[in-house]
Amino acid sequence: MSDASGRRDPWPTEIRLTDDGRLLTIAFDDGARVELTSIRLRLATPSVEAKRLSPAEREARIGSKPIRIIAIEPIGNYAIRPSFDDGHETGIYSWAYLAELGRGA
Repeated sequence: MSDASGRRDPWPTEIRLTDDGRLLTIAFDDGARVELTSIRLRLATPSVEAKRLSPAEREARIGSKPIRIIAIEPIGNYAIRPSFDDGHETGIYSWAYLAELGRGA
């Protein structure tokens, strides 16, 4: 899919979950490769429920316990929905959002 400037959204060529569910690595067709920890993904969840919380409230809700991704469900051709071992499974992460997170945005 392209935006108004003709730029194409990144497209994944490989998705790999390693380190016992603690690291998600995605290779994109433009050569970019991003590594996102499960805690980073959990804190950055785009779920409606989490958007109303401040970053501090999100961190407090998760606490200091380790978080793992226990499943990844594809959502159409544009996103994934990871399930975390703390029960959170409502965030839908688009390919563009994952690439953005990987760039440190």
